[in-house]
Amino acid sequence: MSAWAWIRKTVWVTSLGLFLSMPALAASPTPAEIAKAKSVFADAQNVSTRDAGRLWGVPLYGRMLLVIPATRAVIANQPDPQQRLQPQDGVYVGMLPEDVVLSDAPTEWEGVRWTQLRLPMLPEDAGARSITLAHEMFHRIQPELHLAANATANPQLDTEQGRLWLQLEWRALAAALIESGPAQTQAIRDALVFRNQRHALFPGSAATEAAMEIVEGTAQYTGIAAAEPDAAAARWYAAADLVHPDAEVSFSRISAFMSGPAYGLLLDERLPGWRKALNEHSDLGAMLASTLHDNAKESADSRAAVYGASGLRIELADRAAREEAMQAQYRAALVDGPTLSLTALGRFSFNPSTAVSLGADGIVYLTFHAIARWGTLDVKAGGVLVSSDFSRAALPVPTTIKGSHLEGNGWTIDLAPGWSAAPAAKSGNYVLMQSPR
Repeated sequence: MSAWAWIRKTVWVTSLGLFLSMPALAASPTPAEIAKAKSVFADAQNVSTRDAGRLWGVPLYGRMLLVIPATRAVIANQPDPQQRLQPQDGVYVGMLPEDVVLSDAPTEWEGVRWTQLRLPMLPEDAGARSITLAHEMFHRIQPELHLAANATANPQLDTEQGRLWLQLEWRALAAALIESGPAQTQAIRDALVFRNQRHALFPGSAATEAAMEIVEGTAQYTGIAAAEPDAAAARWYAAADLVHPDAEVSFSRISAFMSGPAYGLLLDERLPGWRKALNEHSDLGAMLASTLHDNAKESADSRAAVYGASGLRIELADRAAREEAMQAQYRAALVDGPTLSLTALGRFSFNPSTAVSLGADGIVYLTFHAIARWGTLDVKAGGVLVSSDFSRAALPVPTTIKGSHLEGNGWTIDLAPGWSAAPAAKSGNYVLMQSPR
């Protein structure tokens, strides 16, 4: 399974985790679920053992929680500090407390950091599963490696020009991964020319893209480098994802899954020891550029022709027309209104692969879950418009209000006690308000 298939299949979550509004059922893990969990733990330990601290100087394997979402039954590989989990058949089982969110992300629980995964969502393919496990285990140790950068979305990567120069960069990186000598050097130079062209078109994008590559790019690099049997296999795996991206998904938050491994694997070859110099402010592109020991100047447009830019431009023009129609639809529903406004989104999760950027107005996420002081939001269709800093959101106005339960086009909110939907200053709009005590 490629990175694109994995992104398509699962909900990629924020570091705050995936929040589900379904009620928990009092059920213990079944023997089959325990057997599956033990197999996953063994796979994770094997990946870590093969790595033997080679990449980051510390073991990847550590505390892990595997959760059954429908029941909140949990299976751990180690005891929890407060001994809420009970030993059973070589693992530790119990129920995940309601105040701990379900996630495919690192989780703080009882004062320690765990790798948490939803058991049914792991890839069946052994190689893809090993990559995913190494990726997620790296996220658990990321803070102690000082690689927990403040990553934000990159909506420029969903524009016509942003996607053009990003995909040209990917094609050049793929060539660099499978070439050697002068041909590799030329391909690296081309990738960086395309990267710089994009950054020139979108001021400020160099920093935000570099941060995402530190957060997600180094994690996916770790997954591929640790799971693949050797460097050549890792390079070919990464190259395949670069050459055949999923043209329908949003790149704003997932581009680093492709570019990060490519830069990391090339740095392994050309700048040994680079990982020791890495920090949350590093730029993988700049690090690779330091291996080019000449001042050759290249024209982005002339080099673009070598990588099939003419065909890309046709594909992207068609996509841009469809994207513009979607943007108009969402702008009418979520900007022009009437809308229900939300603030202080609290803890949340979303699938970034289906995001639609509305520029300064924010990003539309087609699925979104949030638990906030005003209640629980569940968006399954229709979309929600969220500001870039996640401080506010907008939904189509509710079609049904039954006490504390609100329903709208594809969404529901269950309000916390003391909260209600009240008319806003703009006629037809609503806002959530807390009753005075």
